[in-house]
Amino acid sequence: MKITHFKNIESTNQYLQRLLDEGIDITDNIVVADFQTSGKGQGCNVWQSEDGMNLLFSIALDMSFLKAENQFLLTQMVSVAMIDVLKKYLPEESLFIKWPNDIYFNDKKIAGILIKNEIKGMMLGTSIIGIGLNVNQTYFDKSLPNPISMKMITGKDYDLERLLLEVYKSTSLRVYKGQGQVSIADSYINHLYRYKRWALFEHEGIVKEMKIVGYDRFGRLVLKEKNDREVVCDLKEIIFRI
Repeated sequence: MKITHFKNIESTNQYLQRLLDEGIDITDNIVVADFQTSGKGQGCNVWQSEDGMNLLFSIALDMSFLKAENQFLLTQMVSVAMIDVLKKYLPEESLFIKWPNDIYFNDKKIAGILIKNEIKGMMLGTSIIGIGLNVNQTYFDKSLPNPISMKMITGKDYDLERLLLEVYKSTSLRVYKGQGQVSIADSYINHLYRYKRWALFEHEGIVKEMKIVGYDRFGRLVLKEKNDREVVCDLKEIIFRI
């Protein structure tokens, strides 16, 4: 494990991606930053964070043992690893995974995950996992819809370096140490936000009541309408409404 720390960087994911593109072995490299000028979430979303208050980092892992068609399993592994860490500090019954890989405390977002997978034929190669965890920040820009931090929940300050090492250890255990696919799938579904609950979703421009009933082998979300019709959605095809 090698840790590189930056006070300020464009993006920890982009930094590791450049090294990978240059042919450098980045396996088990961790890049952490106090501030990112171009931090990204899923799609085109921007990750906003106050300088030095939160955990912003990327991990590079060798995923050459995992078939590319099963890459959603990595999403599940990392999401469950985050729950494993956060439940030491926060009530587990309030921790959820909002599909595919945002971490929620009740109805508010406490962490986000962005994964970039290298594909080598039928298998994965190196995966770059970017994580943003709201830790000690207590004020967020009003343009953000529903942020929350660990400190906002408990009133306590947290050691960022300790949390970093805990997340790395938890992720490595889930990925490398044989904690099996069934266990991962069970943990993921047991923490899935709005699972088997009727709630408002927007699909194809229409807001309607649906409930999440699971996901398919490609990681697409499966929902059911009131008339029992099944709806299968990929990223950006479904919006969670309050």
